[in-house]
Amino acid sequence: MSEERGVHEHPGVGPTRRIEALVDGVFAIVMTIIVIEIDIPEGPASQLLAQLGENVPTLLGYALVFITLGTVWFGNRTSADFARYADHAYVWLTLLMLMLVAFVPFTANLLAHYPTSRVAVVTFGIHVTAITVVHGSLTLYLSFHPWLLHEGMTDSYRKRSRFPAFTLAIGYAVSTLIGLAWPPAGLIAYLLVPVPYVSGLFYRWLTHLAQSPADEEEAAT
Repeated sequence: MSEERGVHEHPGVGPTRRIEALVDGVFAIVMTIIVIEIDIPEGPASQLLAQLGENVPTLLGYALVFITLGTVWFGNRTSADFARYADHAYVWLTLLMLMLVAFVPFTANLLAHYPTSRVAVVTFGIHVTAITVVHGSLTLYLSFHPWLLHEGMTDSYRKRSRFPAFTLAIGYAVSTLIGLAWPPAGLIAYLLVPVPYVSGLFYRWLTHLAQSPADEEEAAT
């Protein structure tokens, strides 16, 4: 499908550059303003070190949220790189994800001020799980609509990529259940979920999936 045909013969369909710019902008704003939630000590200078120490849970919460959002943004960038066009459903799924992302400062602030509270830990987990479910749904949607993708992605890889799209959501869902049972363990689990993504192990796995014999045979035909 040519770009002209996509724009004129399919209402709501167009190139992805503007939706990508919106995604980057929202993530950049949210990942910046969460630092505003860190309180500046207001006591005497002689007690500054002790007051900074009291801010350690807040700082750790900030690091957790920043890494979590960075992981989701990187995953979105990876899946969006496959997309050549965005149709009506893809755009609104993206907007739903951004609506959830824009709410992160609230749940992040809640977690930072009540890091041992079961309610705060579980609320954050449910929120992040919802974000990653929608994020995975974007990849899943693309896999069922190959005409939106750049040429070169084989049918075999599209089918095999559907489960990996939700591994992040599964990780946060399990972590939320752990947090429900024991909040401190839930926080540790939230920190561990991004490790395969930050380390690159997850993306090496995707590369391995993309280089399977089935894809090579399909590409050769």
